[in-house]
Amino acid sequence: MSKIIIFLTFMCVLGCAEKHESLNTTIKSFGFNEIPDSSFVINPKVEFDMSDYIIQPKNLKKYYDHPGELGYIAQGEDYDFKSLSVIMAKALPNGGPPLHTHDIEELHVVYDGKVEYIINGKRFIANGPYIVKIPAGVPHAFMNRGEIPVNVVGILPENNTSYHELGPNPLLHK
Repeated sequence: MSKIIIFLTFMCVLGCAEKHESLNTTIKSFGFNEIPDSSFVINPKVEFDMSDYIIQPKNLKKYYDHPGELGYIAQGEDYDFKSLSVIMAKALPNGGPPLHTHDIEELHVVYDGKVEYIINGKRFIANGPYIVKIPAGVPHAFMNRGEIPVNVVGILPENNTSYHELGPNPLLHK
């Protein structure tokens, strides 16, 4: 259990403690030189050594979700976690993921920023710091409503994230 706490603390610090000088610095810190035109997932550059304790960006799946969410996925089964997966996301201003569900519950941790959510049809705005609970199987999406990028750490209590995209982000044109 203490290894999980240490890992989550590390992921939150890595994903949320960064200061942002400019959009370019922010994008490059997540392994992007420019904003992509469409969504994608790229497998890790280097396979994770299961005897190691630090999971670095080169060991993680990198993704981009249109419009304006980029990050890394630590699918638990790829890192020998029995009941844990983590998503480190950076939502650019007016960016967020498509409407989607997971078969399992999810928790978001955000230290700073203003984010609008839609969860199971209910819309609300959260101002960091906060934690948001997302029940299993519930359609959800979010959109960064601030002027600077927002780091969102998603924690899922199983070693598979079971992502099911339902369509475009309904907050995109609001």
